[in-house]
Amino acid sequence: MRHSIALLCSSLAIISVAPAFAAEIDARPPDRLTLSGNGSTLKDTGVDEDGHGGSLNYLHYFTPDVIFGLGGEYQSIAESSWTFGSLRGAYGHGAPASRFTVFGEFHYGDGDDDGREFDYQVGVLGLSQSFGPKLSVQLESRQIDIDRTHGNLPKLGVTYFWTPRFSTNVSYAESVGGNLGTQLTTARIDHYGQHVNLLLGGATGTADPSVVNLPIGVRLPVQDLAQGFLGIGKTFSWGEVLLLGDYLELETSEKVTVTLSLTAYLGSRGRPQ
Repeated sequence: MRHSIALLCSSLAIISVAPAFAAEIDARPPDRLTLSGNGSTLKDTGVDEDGHGGSLNYLHYFTPDVIFGLGGEYQSIAESSWTFGSLRGAYGHGAPASRFTVFGEFHYGDGDDDGREFDYQVGVLGLSQSFGPKLSVQLESRQIDIDRTHGNLPKLGVTYFWTPRFSTNVSYAESVGGNLGTQLTTARIDHYGQHVNLLLGGATGTADPSVVNLPIGVRLPVQDLAQGFLGIGKTFSWGEVLLLGDYLELETSEKVTVTLSLTAYLGSRGRPQ
């Protein structure tokens, strides 16, 4: 359950207005290169299994509001491992108080479950609309085809900025078609502090184990789920650092994951201060 992107479009300029065009290009945020690594422990039927993973993702701003990203990721847990490549894009339009954004992702790869190969494919298409400077609504459709697990997971979310430094998000997702059997309610709080950034959240409901990155390959029934996560991050002139802890509990297993992400700003334009 990951994570979304948003932004706008610019027009070409003729030679006579080249200075204005240069100013628009300079307004772009810096590109971002993110490297992350994680370690996890799975407690299942009394046996502890370890897992690990990592990813590398690049995000490029064509204009301040049109972005494109690509990357790759590897994950493993117990006897399962999978690798996939990712494409991401977003287009936004309008002033911040009435902004409309469409975004998409596509993840494609394969994996191995104790010697048996399987396919991994996830597609995401979403919309976001701002209603004033504080409220935005997100609608997302996630098509999941992972080994024997198939179906679509629509999600509706609402984000509210209480202050420029404090926001909350609540979302609800329920699968349609296929065998996902997933129904999740998620809440998240973000605080953007002067020195550190904090995020705190959790989820509850039912889910297919493959949807939440538990061992893939053995067909398990849909299970009750409870999740909690806590993150702490800091922004520097050169980039960002985020440390995230995640606890996931299902009826037959528990999983603890710790992830460290490092994001480097590339180029000098529009660097966050």
